[in-house]
Amino acid sequence: MTASVSNRPSAAKRKRLSPEERRSQLLETAVDVFAEMGIERAGHGDIAKRAGVSTPTVFNYFPTRARLVEAVLAEIEGDVAEMFASVPVETPETGNVRRHRILQLATAYQNMVERKPGAAKTFLKWGVSFDPDIRPTYLAFQTRMLDFLVAYLPDNPEDPAKARAEARILYGAANLLAAMAFDNFKPEEMYDYVGRIADILSQPV
Repeated sequence: MTASVSNRPSAAKRKRLSPEERRSQLLETAVDVFAEMGIERAGHGDIAKRAGVSTPTVFNYFPTRARLVEAVLAEIEGDVAEMFASVPVETPETGNVRRHRILQLATAYQNMVERKPGAAKTFLKWGVSFDPDIRPTYLAFQTRMLDFLVAYLPDNPEDPAKARAEARILYGAANLLAAMAFDNFKPEEMYDYVGRIADILSQPV
């Protein structure tokens, strides 16, 4: 009897996570599950299975599906906003400043896709979800990102509507760039795509 008890050290030595650590772990897992299954399909049970915990544990941190979705989307928004904020505001000594900044944005976004593929995939699926409970949150986020792009890009058209339209082109191009990465396009093909977008949006108005 004594020997059989001593043969179970793993449970005793297993690290107990703090509530903050557990919530972070479950949220990170949820992002990956949402990326694979989609925002509308993924649920508490799927996350519990992947994280190796009970379903009630997930409900303890995210009491309803609405709270779970809200937390995941807030996490994704944070990742994308952090990426935007990390882009340097540089003015090259030579060349087109607007084109330079577009290329900087593309590089930062590609880096995020590589570092956080689950977040990038969930972001793409969020953008094409027309669930009435989810869509307004996405549109509000998209508005904030378009505001950032208009402010970040120099030499915008004087007409605010046209400046906004060009920001939308860039926003949509970024989503396609992420899809190209997941579809295993060659680096040179992606570089050529980004360069063409930058050329188009850098032409004098």
